[in-house]
Amino acid sequence: MTVESAPDSPAALLNAMSLEEKIGQTLIIGFDGLSVDAGLREMIVERHIAGVILFARNVESPRQVADLCAELQTIALESGNPGLIIAIDQEGGRVARLTEATGFTEFPGAMAVAASGSPENARLVAQAMAREMKAVGINADFAPDLDVNNNPLNPVIGVRSYGSQPEQVAAFGSAAIDGLQGENVLAFGKHFPGHGDTAVDSHVSLPSVPHARERLNAVELVPFRAAIEDSVAGIMSAHVTFPAIDPAAGRPATLSSKVLTDLMRGELGFSGLVITDSLEMGALGEAGYPVPLAAATALQAGADLLLFNRDHSLHKQAFDEVKQWLADGKIPEARLDEAVLRILTAKERFGLLQPQLALAPGQVGQAEARALSRQIAAQSITLLRDQAGLLPLKKDAPYLVVEVPGAEGLGHTLGLTYLAVSDKPDAKEIQQALELARDGRTVIVATTDANRNPQQIELVQRLQDAGRPVIWIAMRNPYDLMALPQVGTYLASYGSNPPALEALSAVLWGQVEPQGRLPVELPGLYQPGDGLNHFQEP
Repeated sequence: MTVESAPDSPAALLNAMSLEEKIGQTLIIGFDGLSVDAGLREMIVERHIAGVILFARNVESPRQVADLCAELQTIALESGNPGLIIAIDQEGGRVARLTEATGFTEFPGAMAVAASGSPENARLVAQAMAREMKAVGINADFAPDLDVNNNPLNPVIGVRSYGSQPEQVAAFGSAAIDGLQGENVLAFGKHFPGHGDTAVDSHVSLPSVPHARERLNAVELVPFRAAIEDSVAGIMSAHVTFPAIDPAAGRPATLSSKVLTDLMRGELGFSGLVITDSLEMGALGEAGYPVPLAAATALQAGADLLLFNRDHSLHKQAFDEVKQWLADGKIPEARLDEAVLRILTAKERFGLLQPQLALAPGQVGQAEARALSRQIAAQSITLLRDQAGLLPLKKDAPYLVVEVPGAEGLGHTLGLTYLAVSDKPDAKEIQQALELARDGRTVIVATTDANRNPQQIELVQRLQDAGRPVIWIAMRNPYDLMALPQVGTYLASYGSNPPALEALSAVLWGQVEPQGRLPVELPGLYQPGDGLNHFQEP
């Protein structure tokens, strides 16, 4: 097939494709390195892939990313293939492949944006991220996260979610979709039909959401319904089992026709792209589906795009497995044609059949975007309690900052003495913190997911038991306080990237008042919407 000589319509392009070209159009693959190597070139030219996904390992600078994307598109077009979907996981916060260290703007993550209280902020953040992506040739974002995070022990979603209330997640998620797609970047909501109420990481193992359909309709599915109404370009499936939807033991949503076809297409009426989460994740292997088998099963179940990491040998095996299933009649060619038509239609909708190669990496990391990021981060810092009036910090008072991995940089940003400890502080590290604070100084403890790391809780407990004044900051998920609710001063920053650190410093030093509102429930302690917008007098 030659795109230049084919009629413009997706249907005509589909009709001109060989079987191999159609199979290739279902593959989105990762790769190693900062430029196109021989293996990736082969996958584009000979396997006709639909697109690629970029990770941090593929990013060095805006100019390098722009050159890489232009090279990728040029290879696809010169080999007679449609333009590529060039995707990335750029959610903001803890999931950001484009960082300030590589010349891009970093933004608050979903829960921080929700803490700011305004869905308009979600739209503005997504719009600004989309503009930077488009400037370097990235045309699809595997975001926003539409999971309702109502499980404090969720190890993989947490601050990636807009909160624990379905309507709030729907409102902020739809605003983010508008921001991305208004800049002509494909948005992919995830992880259908909901990964928020799990206590297992699907990168490692297979979670299950055992709720009845009534509960799923009232909670998990609410943001996805809103996204579909908002014409989201794509939806990413979850490697999670949902027995109320598909009772087959151990069958993840990604591989279930009851989820992808009957529910998403039939009941919810979604006509956009269905993409799998990475088929190389541990959940599928645990369920008994090696990558090639998972790829063919997902396509059979109703997925349009199959997502892979960086192993080209697995990409080829998956390609060959799908081809064999087509030959054996396990996948009707009509199912493949249906998927490819949706893919080509989406490429046409977003101008990717013949993509624009005139990029503008110089427009990345501009002052306006960074100011927006800092402004929204400042609105997100949430003060839940300050019973002893330890805030704001006093310039002439002694302080010690104790920070775990994931909270690095707080002490430096505050300009205070700090101690870095491990994510599971041992007795020696805890004793060192006690000794450094022996003079009665106030200890600012920055934890990350302490509710799942009891050693961090012990650190806070020991400092408090020793009579040290403690300011406790949850630098990731705000659930840490649940493990030690008697601590008197407690804040949540929902992240530790540069805008979060700067915003947190400004609040702690009293340069701005705390403004954030808690987006999730801390059972037995706080409800969504709680938060102080002033400092208390001691």
